[in-house]
Amino acid sequence: MSFTRLPFTALGWTAGGHPLEKKKIVEGRPVVLLEFAPGFEDPNWCERGHVIYVLEGGFELLLDDRTERLQAGDGCVVDRKMRHRARNPGSVPVRLLVVSSDD
Repeated sequence: MSFTRLPFTALGWTAGGHPLEKKKIVEGRPVVLLEFAPGFEDPNWCERGHVIYVLEGGFELLLDDRTERLQAGDGCVVDRKMRHRARNPGSVPVRLLVVSSDD
């Protein structure tokens, strides 16, 4: 077993794959701090597994058969192979702590 500190306060933000997305990445670990600005909508579907915890704001998680709305304090588990994508239709940024599966 090992211990890895997640120094999010010391890490700088890097650009995400979308102009309204930024993230803080811990090298070698499947943990990321994400921020989606208002108007963010991921055009791509993801099938990776995630554990998501909403730190600030709120967002929508689009699934094949429904849309789930999550707010600060909410969390969820998205199983691998469950198609999903995120959007922030609100007026404030949303910050998420995301742990992804290794595949």
